[in-house]
Amino acid sequence: MFFAVVIALSAGLQLSGKADVLGLVFPLPEVDAAYQRGFRSDAMAKVNRIRVPLGVEAVRGDESIQGMLNRLVEEHPSPEDVDLDFVFERVQREFPGAQYLAANLVTAPSRESLLTNLTQWTASANSDFNTINTAVFTSGRRYGALAVMSRRIPRFTLREANERGGKFFNECPHCQETHALELERESRTLILSCPYCDLPFDVLALDTRGMVRRASDFFENFELIEPGKLRKSASPEERILAMWQRVADRCDYQLDHHRSSKREVWKMPSETWNEKAGDCEDTSLLLADALISAGFEARVAIGWNGNIGQHAWVVVRVDDRQYIIETTLQDEISQDNLAPVAEASSFYQPEQLFDRGHLYYTTSDEEEFAQDYFSPELWESIPVPSESIEYSLR
Repeated sequence: MFFAVVIALSAGLQLSGKADVLGLVFPLPEVDAAYQRGFRSDAMAKVNRIRVPLGVEAVRGDESIQGMLNRLVEEHPSPEDVDLDFVFERVQREFPGAQYLAANLVTAPSRESLLTNLTQWTASANSDFNTINTAVFTSGRRYGALAVMSRRIPRFTLREANERGGKFFNECPHCQETHALELERESRTLILSCPYCDLPFDVLALDTRGMVRRASDFFENFELIEPGKLRKSASPEERILAMWQRVADRCDYQLDHHRSSKREVWKMPSETWNEKAGDCEDTSLLLADALISAGFEARVAIGWNGNIGQHAWVVVRVDDRQYIIETTLQDEISQDNLAPVAEASSFYQPEQLFDRGHLYYTTSDEEEFAQDYFSPELWESIPVPSESIEYSLR
């Protein structure tokens, strides 16, 4: 689930080519730092006198963008000729969270008329923006101002998602393009993909407290105590079957809406174990976590089952053998239920995989990746950001 970047490109250019030789004798006052601050304050006040009666949020300044505008005007040999597309590019390069932008370049014979021109700018009353910044310059006997209105959205983090929800910007780990996304806290399980390269870069879900977590954060090093004799003398497959049977015996299959008003949430493995019930994601997380704690290489798969539809299951590797484990089974489990991946590939079609430290995605052909869940040539890994782990443990 993703939302494309929204950019408001609103530009106005009001320039005059008149020459005025009086400027040689009576130069305009110096536009120093104090002048800039006073003009910006007056521009903000005039714009807010238009916005507030309309019920539009009052604008304020953005000191970081202000510093960039000041440098741009100071460095440019002819500020009155600044290309507004260049302004947009520079603002977005330096401030990727400035996803709502409008720019204007105006000139006027006096300070007051310059302010009036800015208040007549259509962006002044636009609720998309909540900041205004100006950089004043002189051109002959005229004043000029480069103005930018903006609204910055925060970088996506789990903390921001849980505290506020809404719109964020994010840098794709695959193509490094910056894009916007929107996240509502009541959203279902989300597989986030980049709008530029179309590759998935995150899997999010709500826990039972309504907190947004990354898929890998649901692992909690859950252990199922194995009898010493079984651990020492049994084959790897026998140990896997024993843990699988314990989960199947203890946990009934239960859809989320049968236990909660929330449409879909994921449980922590300990919750599923203690409540003795869960759906496919819950029991898959429980069993995969227990298998990893016991020393096995296991992953949770999210994808499609030919009979069920959207589904989650476990895949485990023992040497060169890979098995699919269907955790929604409540019957007696035998060796026959431990299906080799190749034999089950026509029914189980994974889209994303994850374990304690990584998410995995594929761009390979289904005939290949559905028969091998562990090949690094077929499944690219995305390390889980450390921020998500630290935050989830708070």
